[in-house]
Amino acid sequence: MEHRISHEGIITSIDDNNVEVKILSKSACASCNIKGACNMSEMKEKVIVIPRPKDKDLSMGQEVTVSMGLGQANKAVIFAYVIPTIILFSMMFILIHFKIEEGVNALISIGSLIPYYLILFLFKDKIKRKFEYEIH
Repeated sequence: MEHRISHEGIITSIDDNNVEVKILSKSACASCNIKGACNMSEMKEKVIVIPRPKDKDLSMGQEVTVSMGLGQANKAVIFAYVIPTIILFSMMFILIHFKIEEGVNALISIGSLIPYYLILFLFKDKIKRKFEYEIH
């Protein structure tokens, strides 16, 4: 059985294909193992759009629990934090090797993240399919 990351929320919108759930921050996030990487514990509310499950009868205002597998949560942390950090530091050390001035080095290093985030934006639909939420 795969461990899951769960958050309680309220359904704010339902259409034929999707359900919008407003995630409410709770003190239970303090006991979560990956709370430092999740950012959910620091947010007051967040809206998540989830494909509508065909086998569940959902209604507006209904309290639900939204969960994601721990493996998927770790993958999200890698996309959001690990890869950009590697790009940033790699570029910084390459430019230091070529003795580029510090201010210019910082600007180029930060600018080197633009292609990464552009690629994420262009492939957002494909990436979104890799992350599956469940409503309980």
